[in-house]
Amino acid sequence: MMRPYIHVSGPKHKIMWVVECSAGKNAQNSLPTDVSYLQWYYTLAAEFSETSQEHKSIYKNVLVTGRCSGLDSDPLVQAILVQQRDFGHPIVDGKASIVHGSGLVDDKAFFVLRLGARFAVMYPQLWPRLDLMPRCPPLVAQASREAIPQRSELH
Repeated sequence: MMRPYIHVSGPKHKIMWVVECSAGKNAQNSLPTDVSYLQWYYTLAAEFSETSQEHKSIYKNVLVTGRCSGLDSDPLVQAILVQQRDFGHPIVDGKASIVHGSGLVDDKAFFVLRLGARFAVMYPQLWPRLDLMPRCPPLVAQASREAIPQRSELH
């Protein structure tokens, strides 16, 4: 299930969300929360004023189902591919991979981190509280709420 992640960029630390299983083309696609997180992003990006019309026409086909076939025909795969190309991402494979190591691929952040940064731009007053954002899927909202520290957990 997706989890919070601290991305370090020089002296700055950013709260991000990462997936626990790869999602998209030829990916694991085994955790509905991870797949839903990505699908949900594209449903919101399809309505965002800064998203190009070309991308909106692709993103609007993505539905939050928590499932991805991993095939080229899957709307999530198509959305990831177009955004990876737009980002100039070092690997254009239609997949959001699990973040490891420094969080960088070559000199750029993993795709899921870059997507999260776009998400944060869309909702800067609410990021990283995903559960407070519009139409947050229940599984994603649960993961977001579970990341909030509770006194009872911090003995």
